[in-house]
Amino acid sequence: MRYRIRSALITITAAMLLGNGPALAASTACKADLTADGVVNFADLAVLKSVFFKSCPRFEDRGLTVFDHETGLEWEKKTRTNNGDIHDIDNRYTWSTGTNNPDGTAFTVFLAALNGGECIGASADATSVSNGGYASHCDWRLPTVSELRTIQDCSHGYPCVDPIFGPTQLNNYSSSSNHANLPGYAWNVNFGFLSVTPGYKTYGNFVRAVRGGP
Repeated sequence: MRYRIRSALITITAAMLLGNGPALAASTACKADLTADGVVNFADLAVLKSVFFKSCPRFEDRGLTVFDHETGLEWEKKTRTNNGDIHDIDNRYTWSTGTNNPDGTAFTVFLAALNGGECIGASADATSVSNGGYASHCDWRLPTVSELRTIQDCSHGYPCVDPIFGPTQLNNYSSSSNHANLPGYAWNVNFGFLSVTPGYKTYGNFVRAVRGGP
């Protein structure tokens, strides 16, 4: 059985094709000027495919941060200042003081500095800030082990991470994930050997902050 299409023009919105999740909402690099009202038709599909599926990189450099359009996560960029700056890649932080709780310098010094300042008028995603927060956000945290693994990538050489993230140590980075059977350990992700290993919570490791996600 055959049916005839009465109208050759069927409008399709960008949201219908791309969704309206956090990655699309937060994107600033992948918004094409398709039409003034954001509506396209079948004649525009070739242009849409070219723009959104060929010209939209996974990682977007936002100056102080890197946004991952695949996961919706926003990552802290590191620097090499050698002056004790909170973002210096040489800084090490502890997960715990020995209580096995998240009370080490990774939380009390590193994250406290990133989330410092006055956070007011929290929006639905609790990111509205005033006079505070790294890159104007006060919801920075340590990534889970699975989140850290999403940026492990040796295709660029070593360290195993895209250079867009800034300098990175060939060593362990602490995650927020506890070891299920060993309360004194948390999971670490190594960007030199693509390894994931448990480590003492009281041992100083490198860290990289993240925000956002599901």
